[in-house]
Amino acid sequence: MLSAGLSLALNDIVSMTRLICTDNDKPTLKNMRHKICRQPASTNMNKNVRIETMDRGDDVGGDKFSSAVRSQFRNRKTKTTDETCSDEQPEDPIRLLSNLIASDVLYSTTTVDPLSSVISAVKLRNPHVIVVLLLKERSPNSVAILKQKIEAKVQQGLDMKDQPCESNLQGFQVS
Repeated sequence: MLSAGLSLALNDIVSMTRLICTDNDKPTLKNMRHKICRQPASTNMNKNVRIETMDRGDDVGGDKFSSAVRSQFRNRKTKTTDETCSDEQPEDPIRLLSNLIASDVLYSTTTVDPLSSVISAVKLRNPHVIVVLLLKERSPNSVAILKQKIEAKVQQGLDMKDQPCESNLQGFQVS
């Protein structure tokens, strides 16, 4: 399980690394929670890893997910926004994220739209987040199509709102 292994590995390097692991499949969520609970108390997995559902779409996870992000990362927030943006809006929980790591999330061309919507929405709301996708190409050109969709949706978002915080996304490309 990527979430448990990643948390254990990061806790050896950086104490108290916090993760939110997501899925939309109820049996998978139940399995993830079970594996986290079975870890030794010394690993602090119950404190450092949170399992949540994540709705797909432009709102990035929905209200429950936003609340989970806020409670999991609020105390460990590092300054990631430009000074020009810090007073303009109330704290956006997506700005608390430093990394978005997704593994085995591209099954076919049918998952391209929802996946590209989540990634582009996160990137537009937090230009500093580092996005890492671990993918296996199961359908011809699905990775290339995903790349094009993410870039197009980020550009569309930039065209719709012209805010100084997003200026560092001009010319954004997926590599």
